[in-house]
Amino acid sequence: MADGARERREAIRHLAELRRRQAAAEDARTDALAAMKSAEGAFDAAGDRFGAAERALDTAREQRAQARRERYAARQAYERASTTADRLARRVRDLAERLDGMAE
Repeated sequence: MADGARERREAIRHLAELRRRQAAAEDARTDALAAMKSAEGAFDAAGDRFGAAERALDTAREQRAQARRERYAARQAYERASTTADRLARRVRDLAERLDGMAE
């Protein structure tokens, strides 16, 4: 009978320990769930910021490409204007020399 009472007390202690561990595990699960939800929120927010940054980068790349095209067009226009100005300057010199020759 003493063995049965001792086994019962041991079983009660063991059950109490298991219940304590179960409660601690449930608390840990609750804390982990809260941490997981917080991490998911942070991840979603970071994903949103990353998406916005990608869109801004795409916009900046397009603006740079447009500026590059405009710069190329401006250089081409400058080259054409420079060539035209040089050609006209030569024609003016030639005509002025011809006029000087006619005056003599």
